[in-house]
Amino acid sequence: MISSSCERMRGLRVVLYLLPMFLTASVDVIAANAELSRFQAAVPGIAHTTFHIQQQDTEPFSGHAFKIDLDVVELRLIPAGGPTARRRVAEIVTPYSAVVAVNASFFDTEGRTMGLAVDDGQLIAKGRRQSWGTLVIDDKKARIVLGADVHDPLAYRLVVQGLPRLVVEGKVQPLKPQLAERTAVCAEGNTVVLVVTTKVETTAFARFLASPLDKEGLGCRDALNLDGGPSTQLVVRLPTLALSLPGGWGVPNALVVTPRRK
Repeated sequence: MISSSCERMRGLRVVLYLLPMFLTASVDVIAANAELSRFQAAVPGIAHTTFHIQQQDTEPFSGHAFKIDLDVVELRLIPAGGPTARRRVAEIVTPYSAVVAVNASFFDTEGRTMGLAVDDGQLIAKGRRQSWGTLVIDDKKARIVLGADVHDPLAYRLVVQGLPRLVVEGKVQPLKPQLAERTAVCAEGNTVVLVVTTKVETTAFARFLASPLDKEGLGCRDALNLDGGPSTQLVVRLPTLALSLPGGWGVPNALVVTPRRK
């Protein structure tokens, strides 16, 4: 009887020892499955999802999101032309056969880019906005910071500014109520998510971006609002997917995803 009890106790200890590992593995599998169910690979380095969101306190909204792996593809900020040039995103990306592109910078009444803009280490616009959010990419790592924290724009491969910062370290920010079509970017490490949506109220959009993947969100830790309204545009030309959202007018530049240069 004593021997049998000892064996049962040893068995129980083994089960208790292994249980946390099984639980951790289960959580990892659930998280992976949630991400896979949200985004589907379109081509290597680019995954796509559509969304239609109905929240209790706001009108429904829908759109597209693209998850970009900077280890596999390249993200560039392509200008429309000279300092005051504006063209639709579809015109900006005419030279590219395979592409995902959205509008990016805000612009003033003369058509000039507002805020910093850098592509491939070359300065496109130098009017740094200290309080604006800023997407910076250093080699293959992306993050969103305050403009005041960007001391040397040319130290980065890509820089673009926008406002407001919708999500900061996983938390939805206090936001001014406004209903508009929207373009946004999320960034963390080697992953960038580009998002375009139909008319949506600012806080509802930020909540969707910040919500976990398994709760019908995009799981963005940091998210930045780019120019929206009639500027919101999308062009997708991939072997398995073609989309076009023309917007209402020309824009000064576009965030453009292309195959990585050799």
